[in-house]
Amino acid sequence: MTSAQILIVEDDRIVARDLAQQMNRAGYVVVGSTGSGEEALALVDTLPAGSKPDLVLMDVRLEGELDGIDTARRIREARDIPVVFLTAYADEETIRRATAAEPYGYVLKPFDDTQLRTVVEMALYKHSAERRLRESEQRYAITLSSIGDGVLSTDVDGFVTFVNLAGEALMGWSRSEATGRPLREVFRLHDENTRALIDDPMAAVLRTASDGGLPARAILRVRGGSDLPVECTGTPMTDERGVRQGIVIVFRDVTQKRRAQEAEILRETNARLEMAMYGSNVGVWEIDMPEGDYKRGFARYSNIYEWLGFDTPQARLDYEAYMSVLHPDHRDSTDRAVASFLESGDGLFELENRLRHRDGTDRWVLVRGTARRDATGKPVRFVGSLVDITQLKMTEQALRASEERFRGTFENAAVGVAHCDLDGRFLRVNHRSGEIVGWPRDALQQRRLHELIHDDFSEASIDRFRLLTEGKLKHYSEEVPLVRFDGERVWVTLSVALQHDAAGQTTHVIVIIQDISARKALEDTVRVAKDAAEAASRAKDQFLANISHELRTPLNGILGYAQILQRDARLDTRQLASVGVIEQSGQHLLTLINDILDFARLGAGKLELQVGEVSLRGFLETIAEIVAVRAQQKGLVLNYVAAPDLPAVVRVDERRLRQVLLNLLANAVKFTDHGGVTLSVSRGAAGRLRFEVRDTGIGVSADRLEAIFQPFEQAGDHTRRSGGAGLGLAISRQLVRMMGGEIEVTSSAGEGSVFGFELDAPAAAAGLGECVPRLQAGSLDGAGRVILVVDDVPANRTLLAEALGQAGFRVIESSDGRDALDKAAAYAPELIVLDTVMPVMGGIETLHHLRRSQALAATPVIVVSADASEQNARANIDAGANVFLQKPLNLDRLLGSIAMLLGLVTQQGADPSCEAYRPMIIPPREEMTALHRYALLGSMRDISRHADRLVSSHEKYEPFAARLRQLAMTYESQALLSLIEHHLNSEGS
Repeated sequence: MTSAQILIVEDDRIVARDLAQQMNRAGYVVVGSTGSGEEALALVDTLPAGSKPDLVLMDVRLEGELDGIDTARRIREARDIPVVFLTAYADEETIRRATAAEPYGYVLKPFDDTQLRTVVEMALYKHSAERRLRESEQRYAITLSSIGDGVLSTDVDGFVTFVNLAGEALMGWSRSEATGRPLREVFRLHDENTRALIDDPMAAVLRTASDGGLPARAILRVRGGSDLPVECTGTPMTDERGVRQGIVIVFRDVTQKRRAQEAEILRETNARLEMAMYGSNVGVWEIDMPEGDYKRGFARYSNIYEWLGFDTPQARLDYEAYMSVLHPDHRDSTDRAVASFLESGDGLFELENRLRHRDGTDRWVLVRGTARRDATGKPVRFVGSLVDITQLKMTEQALRASEERFRGTFENAAVGVAHCDLDGRFLRVNHRSGEIVGWPRDALQQRRLHELIHDDFSEASIDRFRLLTEGKLKHYSEEVPLVRFDGERVWVTLSVALQHDAAGQTTHVIVIIQDISARKALEDTVRVAKDAAEAASRAKDQFLANISHELRTPLNGILGYAQILQRDARLDTRQLASVGVIEQSGQHLLTLINDILDFARLGAGKLELQVGEVSLRGFLETIAEIVAVRAQQKGLVLNYVAAPDLPAVVRVDERRLRQVLLNLLANAVKFTDHGGVTLSVSRGAAGRLRFEVRDTGIGVSADRLEAIFQPFEQAGDHTRRSGGAGLGLAISRQLVRMMGGEIEVTSSAGEGSVFGFELDAPAAAAGLGECVPRLQAGSLDGAGRVILVVDDVPANRTLLAEALGQAGFRVIESSDGRDALDKAAAYAPELIVLDTVMPVMGGIETLHHLRRSQALAATPVIVVSADASEQNARANIDAGANVFLQKPLNLDRLLGSIAMLLGLVTQQGADPSCEAYRPMIIPPREEMTALHRYALLGSMRDISRHADRLVSSHEKYEPFAARLRQLAMTYESQALLSLIEHHLNSEGS
């Protein structure tokens, strides 16, 4: 590495010598030493090229005209040699002047070797770096000046620092003029698309932090005021640390490029136009007529003869050539139209022509054109286009034909058809519309649709029409009466819908009007007949209810007193037998009454099942015991066989299943003289039970198996001596079918019979079920207990008073509900036996008052009624009855129910498994309102939860809560709602 050469300028020779020695020790070459500025300048100029100093050590204060600072400035300007100042002074003025000379360093006297060497090395390095930078910038400037694109750069403050030659030419500013000026002053750029001035190009570039920021297509406003289309890009400049130093913008003149692009676009456009023209039935024509005469001008036709089938592309022909392909009927009119337009017409020439195709067919065309005129107004050129509208003409013709067909259909339709605007005003109506509404058509078209509708219906109809026109309905139909021109009413069906065009825009409303007067008249007739039938049905129902009440009421006395007499120990055997005949005859009559009423209800569809939970084993044993008594009387054996896997509790209609089984067993006993009868019960398919009744009786012949199920039919010769109306099997078959089964029979004459059926009987959770005790006379001790008997029939009250008196009860009698409430308040009975049909106040209303009374709400109530219907029983239970018994009363069952309700200890014969009935206490109104809300929503889970909360608040609500849970568990929503509303309404009444 070559040692640096040092020139020392120091007027103190001792100091100069020491400096030279220090430089030599440091490895530098001292090429000279002088004591004045003038000598230093002369020495620099005279030293040979190889001995030129690389650095000057300059004393600041020198003797002579030039001090060190002035000398350093001249050396820098003339020779570009770095200078390091040597000084012992540091006053502000000296430092200021020295700094202005841009030295490469300072060394304070006395000199330290290390300090001196460090300053010299740094000065040499800095000068070398600056020289390399200048050389690089020179190469960069030469490169930029040699390229064809304009280049300019700025410093970080946005002032121009460089412009190359191409940039000077494009902007109109020389480098010297532009340098130091703000960028926005010399580089005025506009967005070519928006014509907006780019007010701050530098900011636009810096915002992107990368290439871009300037519009790709721009207009440069040249210094002289002209505009130049340019393409430009801008890039931020940063140093090695990423600090921004300014920007560089490269731009080029794209005038020729744009012209070339526009020419190419024009060529492509023309090519596409040619292709479009040849691909479609569009032609272009032009007539040059220098003398103003179109008939003698030069005509050019493009793509006209081609699509007419002639081989004459781009034909340059005269006007007559066009006339030759024009339909003869159009030649004169076309000639007149052209002459008139060229003579005085301005604007657009337009005419429809019919041209002859080469194949002999016609082509319809739309001719459009315009004329170019000279300064005198004389036409010199006539140009235009020709469009094939043959298909359009055919479509128009088809449309006219379609409109004619539509008009025929519209006018001859069998229904009224009308078009209305969006306000309902009639636009057009057909002939049938006028006939239906009875208005003249011209008068009808001046009115709105809703003005014809009867006032009672017009408001609702207007609302529907508004919803239709608002787009909230697609269409609607309504039956309304219209007011005819003569004031009469005519019933019609209006079918109303919106009509739309091809673009989906609503054009009008279409209304179809159908005369339904005949149907309405028929409906009125049917309604009258239906009302009459329903009235007859109600009369029949009332008749059946009355018959039931009238027949059961005397039977109640007959059977009741028969039971009382049977309990009388004073009667001898003959007397007891006579009473037994009375009781059996009454029971037989009761059975006939029940069968006849059930048969009537089945025929009228009035009989409904009442499904509930039944303790199966006790239920079957009770039936077996009842029939066993009858079997023993005939010397027969009754066998009862129950499968061991029977469910404990099932959900069935207990009353109707008992009725079927008792009927089948009674028939078996009735038609069997020897042997026995067997009742078998087993599991069937999932959730079903199988019942069979087998006997050793007279049997039924094969040809009679179906007949025995017909009303009023029995088997064999026993018809005369067996008794009965022959309705039992007919009723039983219908009941089994209602319960999901079918009675099957296997029998032969003289060999006995087997009747069997399966029915739906899903298992239920084990519970109490219904406990039906049977107490014998003298088995109940009611001493000291008060019972209120309420019945409007004195004989019924007397019967109950005697029966209850025998058991030791004190009986208070009442003849109607109002009197019963007063006596209940006065005597505080422990139980009430209540009839349903009474004057002044009936049984259900009395129940409501009892259950709302704080003192009597928990008093057990047994309702007795001659109306044995399920609806009546359920209505009384829902109203708060604990037990419902039908007349004629079974005194054993009455006494058993009383024993359970009062929790009495029986002397003998009572079933110890029977628990006491509890009264149904109705919760307060706010609780019932909450339950009503849940029932309306159908939320069975919320109803069950609320029932649990009721019981947790007080155990007295358990019977009512149990009823709620039972209905909720089986999703009997309507029954739930009826039960809750029943008690809500009764509380408010």
